[in-house]
Amino acid sequence: MRLVDEYIEQLPEELQMICTLIRKQVLSLVPAVEEKFSFGIPFYHYFGMFLYLNPTANGIAVSFCRGKDLLTAFPQLQQKNRAIVASIIIKEKKDMLRLELNQLIIAAAEWNREAKIKKIPMVKKKKSGIKTKSRRS
Repeated sequence: MRLVDEYIEQLPEELQMICTLIRKQVLSLVPAVEEKFSFGIPFYHYFGMFLYLNPTANGIAVSFCRGKDLLTAFPQLQQKNRAIVASIIIKEKKDMLRLELNQLIIAAAEWNREAKIKKIPMVKKKKSGIKTKSRRS
């Protein structure tokens, strides 16, 4: 996609190669993935929002939209204060192997597909209703 190409080209030189490598991995490991340019960054859809690539001061954050569900299997993911998204930071090519990027992409894609089929929402709906305090006489 041209917008993603342009986005990568404007990144600092040290991040261009890493972002390009990650992009190639996503596109090759999940052939049916749809690449978009959303919210000013590369975004990938596979049975819904799947992952996005975001440059940080420390490298490229590979952020999985249902990452919270992958934390047990992939403790290298960092959720921080986010409700559903969890990420890893790739600074160098060797980080891709060390942080198991390929396995993460494959597992995340499979989970997105399964969750869509089973109609599992990304965020659980809060129970509606007004809570009232009981009064004692």
